[in-house]
Amino acid sequence: GGRPGSGKSTLAQMVAIQTAMRFEEAVLVVSAEMDVETFTNRCISALTQIPYDNIHNADLYDGMLKDFVYAQERFERLPIHVEDKQQPTIAEIHAYARKAKRNYKKLGCIIIDYLQLVRDPTKKDRYQEVSSISRDLKAMAKEFDCPVIALAQLNRESEKGKRPKPSDLKESGQIEQDADQILLVHPIMNSDDEMPSGVTEIIIGKNRHGKKGVVRVVDRLDICRFASVAQEQVGGGV
Repeated sequence: GGRPGSGKSTLAQMVAIQTAMRFEEAVLVVSAEMDVETFTNRCISALTQIPYDNIHNADLYDGMLKDFVYAQERFERLPIHVEDKQQPTIAEIHAYARKAKRNYKKLGCIIIDYLQLVRDPTKKDRYQEVSSISRDLKAMAKEFDCPVIALAQLNRESEKGKRPKPSDLKESGQIEQDADQILLVHPIMNSDDEMPSGVTEIIIGKNRHGKKGVVRVVDRLDICRFASVAQEQVGGGV
């Protein structure tokens, strides 16, 4: 979970790349917010450390083009399948997952960016709709035997300078109940000018499989990635 621009899509992309490269398992990304080309370029930015602005504006120089082409070829070989349907229904996500499983035999994880853009036309009330989608995603994790990572927006209350908590998830308390783990992305602002400090807290607000706590990371959103800070941890181990 996170507010717009906090880096939750970037964190999900890092999970997708890690799953595909390090663990060599297939990833399905249902991207309701950005198209395939944007997602791919953001991943290539993370792999090459070429600023995303340069890739987006085709402003490549001093060997950047060579690095870009190499990373693009490498990325295309990764078992990452992206569906960029706007406002997908939960039935369509099921269909995408079945298709991906047929192609790859086994899925390492399913990433949905983001939950509030998913629709369930069988429900008329938005609260019931989000609750139903949350339960369906939980069932999908069991059916496909892999983690389902659903990004979600937080409500405006979480912007008031304090650390967000799981109850700040927008539109339904059902998400908080169903999730095994809730990670909240919280950029730390400078106290004097309210501009980003360059450090982000990843808050483990719920964890059925271990401890809760906070990890601080350096946000490099210019190259679509987070980097580790000198092992600075707050509020418990992770």
